[in-house]
Amino acid sequence: MKGGHCWFCALAAVLAASCGDDSEPPPGEAPCSVSLGSATGADLTLQGSGACAADVRLALRIATGAPDAPTWTAAVESSIRVEGTWSLDGQRALRDVVLRNDGAEPVTVVGLEWATLGDTRLAADRFLHNGYQSWSYTGVERIPTTALEDALGTAPHGGEDGDVLKEHYGVSWWWTFVADAESRGLFVGADGATVLKTFIAVDRAPELRVRVVMGMTGDRIVLAPGEERALDGLVLSLGDVGDGLEAWATEVAARHGSPEPPKRALGGWGSWNLYYEDISAEAMREEAAWAAAQLGPAGLSHFLIDDGYEPHWGAWYADPSFGAELGTLAEEQEALGLSPAIWVAPFYVATSDPDFAAHPEWFVQGEDGAPRLYDNFGPTYAALEVTVPAARDKVVSQLVALSDAGYSTLKIDFLFGGALEGARDPALTSLEAYALWMRTLREALPEVHLVGCGAPILPSVGWVDSMRVGPDIAFTLLPEPQWDFIASEARHNAFRATTDAFWALDPDVVLLRGDGIDDAQAWTHVVSAAMTGGNYLLGDGRQASARRLAMAVDPEILAMTRDRVAARPDGPASVVDDLTPPTPLLVGGRPVAIPHVWRKSSADGARSWVAVFGWETGFSGQIELPTGAEELVPPAADGEVVTREGVVAGAVDVPRHGVRLFAH
Repeated sequence: MKGGHCWFCALAAVLAASCGDDSEPPPGEAPCSVSLGSATGADLTLQGSGACAADVRLALRIATGAPDAPTWTAAVESSIRVEGTWSLDGQRALRDVVLRNDGAEPVTVVGLEWATLGDTRLAADRFLHNGYQSWSYTGVERIPTTALEDALGTAPHGGEDGDVLKEHYGVSWWWTFVADAESRGLFVGADGATVLKTFIAVDRAPELRVRVVMGMTGDRIVLAPGEERALDGLVLSLGDVGDGLEAWATEVAARHGSPEPPKRALGGWGSWNLYYEDISAEAMREEAAWAAAQLGPAGLSHFLIDDGYEPHWGAWYADPSFGAELGTLAEEQEALGLSPAIWVAPFYVATSDPDFAAHPEWFVQGEDGAPRLYDNFGPTYAALEVTVPAARDKVVSQLVALSDAGYSTLKIDFLFGGALEGARDPALTSLEAYALWMRTLREALPEVHLVGCGAPILPSVGWVDSMRVGPDIAFTLLPEPQWDFIASEARHNAFRATTDAFWALDPDVVLLRGDGIDDAQAWTHVVSAAMTGGNYLLGDGRQASARRLAMAVDPEILAMTRDRVAARPDGPASVVDDLTPPTPLLVGGRPVAIPHVWRKSSADGARSWVAVFGWETGFSGQIELPTGAEELVPPAADGEVVTREGVVAGAVDVPRHGVRLFAH
């Protein structure tokens, strides 16, 4: 299941052909050229000239001792040798990382840091903040103009245990780019996330400073004399950062693969953002009958029952108050031609569950011996410990029972609970524990479509079939569709588009009901969700107007969905946020920065689409469109459908909150 494959390579080639070559230098400027050099005290010297002029020198330090009181030592002075060398592949520098203890005593390694030396010559004022997990803020921020305050002798981090409110301004998890407004600069990323967590901090102190940190989250690796330990490697590139993202994603996918064969993305209906936890078998039967009649003929046959059916987390069966056994509902849905899907949070158990008191050893414990608890705005949950066979059995037996009952899709949520640092026997890092959990699920459920959610992003590569790439589209405090949430979702769709090399994107459900949005905003929402080429579930189609439902299920729209090829934004660094908004729920109507022009091709290359969004400012400008492109115009009234109109060459004007969609 884990291993190299290249179905995504063909898709990347299609996208490159349809989007044009964004890496061409401006007229009169020499092409980008990159070489490896050497400098005193540097582990890497990456030199760029022409369109990617830069001088990136990175010094390497190693942290040893206690995680909460580390000792930092320059790599050349440490008893821990960091083996592996930098190699150059075009504009990319790649490094394997292997630790070796050359001393006579055991050594505890808790982190590594690569930090820039001197002036990088990068004219960058912005960077990509990629959040730790599915719901965490992801967007382009301004580089902090003052030095970040250190923590434990290196850059700070935050948000790693699922708390999106702790994401730190100036810090990105797993990968980032540092760029100017023309999207030229430096890309940095780990080539996997299997041993230590990686984050990248960017600030001005006062010169531009980039620090790449592995570890420093509480994990420890003990190396005996002469012992070696391979870690994840690094990828850096100079030039167009969109190109850097694509090349990095290809590298990661080749190293860590994805479930084989690739499963088609989901299409259908989901319960959460209409019913939330207040669901019942009766309501699900009503919605299933509607979905079978209205969505099934369009090929949208998946039917997802989300949270609220169970007695409590950790007991993954129907509570008597729900009104029916889950197996009974699955049989009824299959009889209607639907494909049953269900939500679980497999790694967490409510502290009210009898097993929590009866078997404390089943749960992740901190260094102090206390269980690692998670407070979810009221209920408290404990994370199951993967190294305990009985804890694994508790999860696997229930999930296999759901599969046997007819649920061929499991939405597995709050996965960050599987990647907690803890005192384990045998000793595993948090990411090794997470990989063991995910391998356990995949081996038990090889045919099931696993939808990742609340998941640490890079560690999930190779394990799930589709992945939520942004926060919820609505919350119980603001249950109706709202523009702020639509825009937030779209921002994540744009900046995590390259993860389609690993899985089908899941942008959350499409919401169409009510008067919290108007028809133009609904059309924008439909287009931005469909352009992900990933999961496409309606959350309230029965409650929406006929006009909005017609938008969402029109064949012209559905042609963009579910082929696992996500739209790429033009100029990923062309826009910039001034804050790190964790969720629109907390920042109200604050505008967010999203690229205006997205381009997508079908998986077979036969079709292509260009969407031009207005977002908060509107848009007016010349857009390169494929020869023969036609505009897809949404229904103007009930009973009409999406229509095609010829395109007149010239500027494309888009009003605020609107979108214009062109197809070829």
